[in-house]
Amino acid sequence: MTDTAATDRGLPRAATTTSTRPLVIDLAYGHTRVGAVDGPDLTDLLEDIDADVIVAGGVRIGTEQRWREVFMQMIGGYRGPVLVGHPSTWGAVRRGVLAGAAGSLRPDITLVPRAILVARSHADVTVSRCAVVETTHRPTHHRAPAPPRWDVQRLRRGAVGWEAEESAVLCPAGSTDAVAAAVEEAIDDGVEAVYVDGDDPAEVDQAVDLILDHAVAGRVVSVDHRLIARWGSRVAHIEPLDFGDLDAQVAASSGRRGVELTRWRVLGGVLAVVVLIVGVVAAVALIRPDRSPAPADHLVTQGRTSLLIPTDWQQTEQSAPSGATSSSVQLRVVFVAPDDGSRILLIQSTVRAGSTPSSVALSLRNRIAQRGDDVVSEFSASTRFAGRDVISYREAPASGAPIRWYVLVEQNLQVSVGCQAGTGGDSVDEPCAQAVASARIAPG
Repeated sequence: MTDTAATDRGLPRAATTTSTRPLVIDLAYGHTRVGAVDGPDLTDLLEDIDADVIVAGGVRIGTEQRWREVFMQMIGGYRGPVLVGHPSTWGAVRRGVLAGAAGSLRPDITLVPRAILVARSHADVTVSRCAVVETTHRPTHHRAPAPPRWDVQRLRRGAVGWEAEESAVLCPAGSTDAVAAAVEEAIDDGVEAVYVDGDDPAEVDQAVDLILDHAVAGRVVSVDHRLIARWGSRVAHIEPLDFGDLDAQVAASSGRRGVELTRWRVLGGVLAVVVLIVGVVAAVALIRPDRSPAPADHLVTQGRTSLLIPTDWQQTEQSAPSGATSSSVQLRVVFVAPDDGSRILLIQSTVRAGSTPSSVALSLRNRIAQRGDDVVSEFSASTRFAGRDVISYREAPASGAPIRWYVLVEQNLQVSVGCQAGTGGDSVDEPCAQAVASARIAPG
């Protein structure tokens, strides 16, 4: 039995407040977070999850009772729902200890595997399948030194949000060919993003590098625990896809806090795009002859992409997750009209070398067929819009106007321009055409 007296110290006092937004408690690997603040060190308590009785502060106490005390102190006076993220590999017995402790306190505490919290907080609307790799295990049982074993959880975005699809184990020790085969088997070609987490930053970096070398996923990044606490409740009980923090920022900047902004139900992964460099002269033909281009339009540069956006449109962006490497950086930006909430969306991400508009179009078509619903329609592998050769399709989100997406592919970069009309009934065609026609991408 391990003395867990350390868990009596440093317990943050949650704010006494009532909220409909869940408080996320991330147990991580012992170094916990309670909402936005660091929580107590529960490493010893996680290690002793299989024990019936532990020693806390020199006193023998039942493990479940000790967890009940810890939860009570962590939650404090918070009167909203609570999500507790536990190690993803824990089975029914270990989860049962936490469930017994939480259930005796209040009925609105929900246990969630950390892999799902990671997917909710790190995956954007372009991702329908991802993998979470965890390099640290609790409990460790203090066995003799052995080659590292990394747990892999493959997840799919379903009708109720992220769901575990399959699990695997990666053993990075061995020959190069064996390791490559293991990575390719654990993280198949359908995985669009990989998020790596663990208690040892050096081992996390090792896993990121190894997966980048042998997997085809477009993004491989380390997990930012601050994002889990902040966005782990996203789409926990609403629609399966949304822009989360972008919606909140747009609502604040547009001054329409009472208006429910669009929640997305998008074909995962179909927004990946890359810009083809083409002249902007053809865009003039799309502007009504009785009206010249608005002088207020200005050139906006985001990442490697530049395009024309009306000056008075509000801009919000979500940077790549902390730890992103140069080969996995992604940038998402939303531009919103101040009068009616019309939107232009820009998404950039890297793709494998040699990707072409044809190969991207084939991938999108296959994903649409696999999805089997009518969220995405009017798919065209090659069409002409605003003087550009693009892949296009129409998305019907759960709420709000349809979104027209225009996909361009070049220089191993994916860029997607989405156009959505607002609530005022005005057409978004002109600023949309201008954005697509003027898009330029700099060499990587």
